[in-house]
Amino acid sequence: MYENTEEVESFTEKINREERRERRKKKKKMPTPFKEIHAIKNPDKQGAEFWNKSRAKNIGNFPSPQRILLLGPCGVGKSTLIKNLIMAQRPMFQEVYLIHEDAGYTKEYADLECTEEMNEPPDISFWDTDGPFKKRAVIVDDLELTSAHKERLKNLAIMFRYASTHRGLTIYFAHQSFFDVMTLIKKMASVYIIWKPRAYTEINMIENRCGLKKDTLKDLFKTVATGHRDSICVDLSENSPAHLRLNIWQPIQMDNSDDDKSASELDE
Repeated sequence: MYENTEEVESFTEKINREERRERRKKKKKMPTPFKEIHAIKNPDKQGAEFWNKSRAKNIGNFPSPQRILLLGPCGVGKSTLIKNLIMAQRPMFQEVYLIHEDAGYTKEYADLECTEEMNEPPDISFWDTDGPFKKRAVIVDDLELTSAHKERLKNLAIMFRYASTHRGLTIYFAHQSFFDVMTLIKKMASVYIIWKPRAYTEINMIENRCGLKKDTLKDLFKTVATGHRDSICVDLSENSPAHLRLNIWQPIQMDNSDDDKSASELDE
């Protein structure tokens, strides 16, 4: 018995057409191109907080993650202010790490009951977590930088440049001299807290780095922050309710500045 060749070919073509149609259906359609910038969530960046009306009720409750640079001579209260800022956090930090030149011996931060104390900044893998996200703070205090080895400087740079935003770390970095702080740390800082420097050239450089007009800090230290332990905070974070503050909690209104916002101007 001979089969009709034309009928076999026609049936085969029909099967092939159906298979091609099914494959086209399964193909993922390309999304319509955007005609404006859309927010696309970065899965690495978890737990990010922002200024809003509720948070602005306590302007010392900086959103996490943050990179806070505290600059001032010995004995003005940098460590005390760090403790106050950590205690002001809501929600509170679940873990607090201390990186200190005298880690394991200093009792300066004993009342915080730090999760771990280290005398060297760890590499990036230390900050990896397998479980759920944890809100974490890192205190870097009294760390030698002028004669630091390359590994220390590299891990500090990665912590500020990458780990802070991609591992959710709020970093409090206290140092006595603006000149000795690594350039990258000064660039990446989102909040500056400054006690009156002894050198006017240092004031001018800090003003330039913070985007302040010349002599702004000089005038503030003459008229507003006149006490030995008074500090000026320059908050560069997004939607800050107070760009300039005295001792963190007192907003400073500049005559020629419209940067500061009241809590009512913030989104819910």
